[in-house]
Amino acid sequence: MDTIISILLTLLIFTIIVVVHEGGHFWMARHHGVTVEEFAVGMGPKLCGKKSKKGTLYSLRLIPIGGFCKMTGEDDAVDDPGSFSSKSIGARISIVAAGPIMNFILAMVLLLVFTMGYGYVTRQVAKVEEGSPAAEAGMLPGDEILEVDGKSIHIFSKVSYVLYGYKGDRTIDVKVRRADGTETVLTMQPQYDAELQRYRIGFSAASTGGGIATMVREQGWSKLPSILWGILRQSFWSLCFDVEMTVSGIVQLITGAVGLDAMSGPIGIVSTVGDVYKESAGYGFMSVVSSLASLTILLSANLGVLNLFPIPALDGSRIVFLLLEKIRKKPLNAKVEGIIYTVGFLLLIGLMIVIAFNDILRLF
Repeated sequence: MDTIISILLTLLIFTIIVVVHEGGHFWMARHHGVTVEEFAVGMGPKLCGKKSKKGTLYSLRLIPIGGFCKMTGEDDAVDDPGSFSSKSIGARISIVAAGPIMNFILAMVLLLVFTMGYGYVTRQVAKVEEGSPAAEAGMLPGDEILEVDGKSIHIFSKVSYVLYGYKGDRTIDVKVRRADGTETVLTMQPQYDAELQRYRIGFSAASTGGGIATMVREQGWSKLPSILWGILRQSFWSLCFDVEMTVSGIVQLITGAVGLDAMSGPIGIVSTVGDVYKESAGYGFMSVVSSLASLTILLSANLGVLNLFPIPALDGSRIVFLLLEKIRKKPLNAKVEGIIYTVGFLLLIGLMIVIAFNDILRLF
């Protein structure tokens, strides 16, 4: 039963993310006057559909994962004022880029809702552990963390991320802003925590104590503009942090710093969704919703970033080809472009098979 729930929840999350992605292509295509022949939810054989007055077929397909937005002249040049190929390079780039951008917007909206409802952990130091590297360096409650080891800190989560890459063989500088507004740099050497299996500097950060209702009740309505600004700022930098981690992971994969076994595909994600569901189910329905929303945020940001990489068969490669067309003043040879897309697609399928194999091995 748990496996079925995990699969259904995973399909729901992927459907939301992909429909929003394809919706970006759809809305931008309509904006530029491109004829959208079909907007499909799911893949495979068509189950049902309805054609709109503008000629778009809205369909539901058999396999409940993914979807697509089919535009006239998307793959071949078509002599039609409503075709994708007839539009300017700038218009075509905006249509292609709209999918990933919508994934970032979805993640941002969910982050805003999540932060407004539950609050967030600030960069302000709440407590400094006695005898810790932070205490010995002179860190004080009320300090605001600005930088750790040369990396700018906009959200507290990044402190742990920076320390995760620390090797334990040197001191690091932590830049803080004091309660009086002055800035100072504290030098310390993180200590390894055997129980947590990671390096720490020994402080905890303050939180808002709850969502927007709690913050307004505690600070008063006069502080609402600054409260809203704080929520917006936190949500934005949380999205940037997710994007940064995704880009870093992809770069490490390309450079060989990490192996393919570090990646997860649909099977691994089903397992992750199942674990998240089981861990949060004991705390009630809203806990499940918030946990799955957090996972949706991460996956949506991941999809947005991945699609912008210049990998054949993904949106990023189409943008690169369009930019080359702009530079060359003419499109690439259709045959050559088709071969590149085909080879890229086959390599992508091969990568997915390898990742799926690794996911299955991890289950056992």
